[in-house]
Amino acid sequence: MTSEITEKMVKIISQNILTPIIYMLENDGIISFICFCDRNITMQEIYNVEQIIKNETGQTAEIIDIREFDESNRLEIVNTATLIHSEHPLIENIFTQLMIEDYKIAMEERQGVLIRQKELGTCYLQ
Repeated sequence: MTSEITEKMVKIISQNILTPIIYMLENDGIISFICFCDRNITMQEIYNVEQIIKNETGQTAEIIDIREFDESNRLEIVNTATLIHSEHPLIENIFTQLMIEDYKIAMEERQGVLIRQKELGTCYLQ
């Protein structure tokens, strides 16, 4: 995909969906845009933007809020996806740090469950 088309897609998304950061993944002819979307945005609005992108560029696109992924997948997205838009370089750094912190918290919770399983024979609180 050319940088011109990528810029066009970023512009469409930025104008219609409030997001400070956009990552892009290309898989099997579908371009996934992973954003940190405003909570007030509806699925219909996201669908409409996907259709605008398809009409303008001929590319099939899906827009996904990064909060739909678990902590390990979020970290993988930050590490492997292409960052195509950030309102400010500081936002990218803060966002990456937050994803790392979320992952650390999830791993600490997991470790607590494993210890509880080992000591009590159940992962449930009693």
